[in-house]
Amino acid sequence: MNFWFLINPFVAWLASSPFHFMISHQLLIIQFEGRKSGKQYLVPVSYHKHGSSYTCVTLRSNIWWRNLKELSHTKIWLKGKLIDAQVDLEFKDDLVVENTLRDLVTKNRVDAYFAKIKLTKNGDPDLEDLAKAAKLHTVLRFTVT
Repeated sequence: MNFWFLINPFVAWLASSPFHFMISHQLLIIQFEGRKSGKQYLVPVSYHKHGSSYTCVTLRSNIWWRNLKELSHTKIWLKGKLIDAQVDLEFKDDLVVENTLRDLVTKNRVDAYFAKIKLTKNGDPDLEDLAKAAKLHTVLRFTVT
């Protein structure tokens, strides 16, 4: 059984509860409806803040993010509040994905671990690992409107 199938509902509940402060500094929850099923999904993702935007990555092989491809906006749970956000995806330009991954993994070692990018002693990502990971990931950018 997939570990995330068990843990994601709890993390999503926590993010929308008064206890959100335990994870809000590192995770946001994307809320969306399945394109075909109409089912509501709540997907926790690690993020990095840039002004009013929040950047996340996920593996391209994960199919959930494809539900966002044709959306201009979606809802995210951020710091205990459900807010509207513009959504932009990048999965075609590996250089943009690589630069985004570089930024994420240098600020969060957990992201480096999940992206399978080794960090050097001074915290810089291994360039070969970074290039490989860029070909496997999708960037999701949420801008609060």
